[in-house]
Amino acid sequence: MKMKGMALGLMAAGLTATVAGCGTNASSPATQDVATVQKQPVTAAQLANFVAMTEFFQGSTLPNNKQEKALEVKALVQQTAVNQWALAHHLITMKSASNQATKLIKTQIESQVGGAKGLDQLLKSKHLAFSTLQTYVTQQMVTQSAFTYATKNVKDPTTAAEEQYYNKNKVQFTNPQQDEINDIVVKTQATANTLLSDLQHGANFAQLAKKNSISSTAKSGGSLGYLPVSPQGGMSLPMYEAVLSMKVGQYKVYQGSQGYHVIELQATKPSTVTPFSQVQSEVKSLLLQQSQDNVYQAFANKVEKSMKITINK
Repeated sequence: MKMKGMALGLMAAGLTATVAGCGTNASSPATQDVATVQKQPVTAAQLANFVAMTEFFQGSTLPNNKQEKALEVKALVQQTAVNQWALAHHLITMKSASNQATKLIKTQIESQVGGAKGLDQLLKSKHLAFSTLQTYVTQQMVTQSAFTYATKNVKDPTTAAEEQYYNKNKVQFTNPQQDEINDIVVKTQATANTLLSDLQHGANFAQLAKKNSISSTAKSGGSLGYLPVSPQGGMSLPMYEAVLSMKVGQYKVYQGSQGYHVIELQATKPSTVTPFSQVQSEVKSLLLQQSQDNVYQAFANKVEKSMKITINK
């Protein structure tokens, strides 16, 4: 289980992913303890709810294996230790944390899922209770107070550090080549081959598309515009493989999910690297977050080591 020092980002960033679904059912967890932290039991029920809510905000199901389960216990034990420390050192009270949780749920979470009614329906679809959400977010508020305390002296990265990261990781800021594609979709390979022959003998692509294509792009003469040359950028894998071997002005036939495609590579734009000036703020945020995570994790490890912890086998 990959858990950053502060899990609040899971709530602030895209709850809509949960609609795709996690499958955890936390309604009937076991009652035995999985660990103790300073004589405070960490129950299997708490662990089940912790995992269920993590999946809820991540929008995916965590792996169900022995190694992952051990990591889940470790993550919850560490959070429990940190939260005990935060409360003991008066960084926050449970009442304040609960109030903050209620505000966050209303202002950030509900707004992403259609209000209180939408959140209620979403929770029910995942077999989760609102009280489980409230408890989870409250605990995150306590952890947030510790995160803020631990990272208060972390400074912004220098411009030199930002430039160094940018130069070492330019692939992250590279826009792939883009190709302008025209596309005709027909039902049979024979029809596709006939159209290919017509095009190679000078037929007008747009006219053939309007007359023959079963795609919604027929009205626009088969134009797909510019597409990133990447299976992840809007091109299907068969189109991507076909385009890789084409030159501007060439035609090709391939089979796709809708039928047979006759495509034309009309133009191409080479890949470009976004200038540092345009991504500097993004790099700055990334490096600052990395520094904060590292400092917090060292803090959390120190807190954990200072406490008596037993993890049950």
